[in-house]
Amino acid sequence: METVKDRLLRFLRAEGISNSQFSRDMGVSVAYLGAMRKSMPEVKVAKMMEVYPQLNRDWLLYGEGEMYRAAQRGDGNTGAVNDLRGYAVPLLPVEAFAGTLQEWSEGVSEEDCRKVIAPFRGADMAIHVTGDSMEPNIPNGATIFIKKIIDRSFIPWGNPMVIDTRNGVLVKVVHPSDEGDEFIEAHSYNEKYPPIRIPQNSILGLYRVLATVSTSTVM
Repeated sequence: METVKDRLLRFLRAEGISNSQFSRDMGVSVAYLGAMRKSMPEVKVAKMMEVYPQLNRDWLLYGEGEMYRAAQRGDGNTGAVNDLRGYAVPLLPVEAFAGTLQEWSEGVSEEDCRKVIAPFRGADMAIHVTGDSMEPNIPNGATIFIKKIIDRSFIPWGNPMVIDTRNGVLVKVVHPSDEGDEFIEAHSYNEKYPPIRIPQNSILGLYRVLATVSTSTVM
C-alpha cells in the first residue's frame, strides 16, 4: 500500500523538486526524506501546504482524490494564486539560471514557476539567497520576497535590495556613490566583504527586499 512518503516523493518528482530544494523550502536537513517513515508530523504537513499550495492535502495524507488541488488542474496553478489573493508569488530559480532576472522574466512565463507564499501582499517574486555576505540579517538559504523599483528617483538608500546587473544578481545594501550619480555602492552586512562600486549603466533592475523568510534546519 502506498504511504504518505511514497506520495510525497511522487509529488516532488512531478514538480521537478530535488531533495536539496525540498530541504531548503521546508527548513529540514537534506537527510529528512531518507529518514522519513511512512508518514510525517502534522506541523510538517501544515508547512507543506504553505510552501506547496498546489498540493492536495487529502491526496497526500489519505490517497484520496488527485495529486493537485481541483482548482489548479490544467490551469498552470492560477487557481491557487486566486485563492491566496496575491500572497502566492513565483519563486525564480536564479541559482540555476545562467543570466539575469530580466532575461529570466522575459524568457519564462509565471505559470512555469513554482509558487511560494509571501508573508504579506505586494511582492512581485521570490528568490533564494546563497552565501554569507548578508549574514546575520539575511542568512544563507533564506528566501527573500522582492518588488521591482519602477522609478529610480525614489531608491530607498541604505536598505537591502536585489541588484540585477549584466554580470549577475546581487543582494546588497545600496548607497549613493561618492563618485557621482553614474555609480551606486553595494554593501554587505558581513563586514569581511568590502563595498562594491557598480556603474548605473550596468544595472538592469533594482528590487526592494520586502521580507526575509529563514527557517532553521531540523529533522
